[in-house]
Amino acid sequence: YYRLEGKYRSEGLDLSRSVLCTSMARCAELLGPIAEQTHKEIFESPVVNTDDTPVTLAQSSDGGSRKARMWVYLDQEGRHWYDFTESRKRVGPARVFADFTGYIQADAYPGYDRLFLPGGATEVGCWFHARRGFIKAEATDPALAKEAIDRIRVLFKIDEAAADLSDEDRARFRQEKAGPLLEEFRAWMDLTATKVLPKSPMGRAITYAKNQWVALTVYLEDGRLEMTNNAAERAVKPIAIGRKNWLFFQREGGGRTASILMSLLMTAKAAGVHLGDYFKDVLLRISEPDTDVKSLTPHGWKERFEP
Repeated sequence: YYRLEGKYRSEGLDLSRSVLCTSMARCAELLGPIAEQTHKEIFESPVVNTDDTPVTLAQSSDGGSRKARMWVYLDQEGRHWYDFTESRKRVGPARVFADFTGYIQADAYPGYDRLFLPGGATEVGCWFHARRGFIKAEATDPALAKEAIDRIRVLFKIDEAAADLSDEDRARFRQEKAGPLLEEFRAWMDLTATKVLPKSPMGRAITYAKNQWVALTVYLEDGRLEMTNNAAERAVKPIAIGRKNWLFFQREGGGRTASILMSLLMTAKAAGVHLGDYFKDVLLRISEPDTDVKSLTPHGWKERFEP
């Protein structure tokens, strides 16, 4: 708001930071039901990707500054829903995923573990996370690290070859081509673990991969699943880049405002609609009586109202 205040002043507009802040909060209040509808639609899908990134909250509920969190949840059609919490405690994702029994693709954050108990959701691991450990080990165990990375590269090549197949055919192709290679990789890690120190970079990389093995190999069973959680990592990147400019949220309300506006902004970008046209039109329509919020989500608006 400080930067926008200066920009508008140079163009002859006297808009203070407080006015800008209030107007964004009011827009978020109006658009909140649309963001909530997007949230609902995401959790009706069979696969949800999630990730989080830290943000600074200048004035928390206990009065001091603290590290808060912005979470993202998205489906495979590009719907994004952001959630702001004052901490990274598991109550955040536990609340969001309360009744979800589909696939959750995420990092290995322990706060998710209770979601994967019997009768709950199914964990899907990220091979980019697993590969990073072996990349870090290149400095100390270059030959072993190269072998692990080469094996993972082959798995990605197999998945690239299956990109144009149907979900059912992709699952069968993965099981036929990648399944045996995964078993060989697991056996290689078991053997290699006896040759390296457990706390060495290679030892840590192997431990991570073995601990996550079920989650890392579950993608074989369903062609809708991806090998990586890159979609969610890309979705939190604007927050990570943005906080270098805006530095912090003053209060919790600012986090809630940002989460609503980001949810619709990123979903609209993914849906391929013009952002200016979308927000201008929806802010007018949301005030009309008997408005159907389903038609005002970016996907619904594109189908019904896009020029």
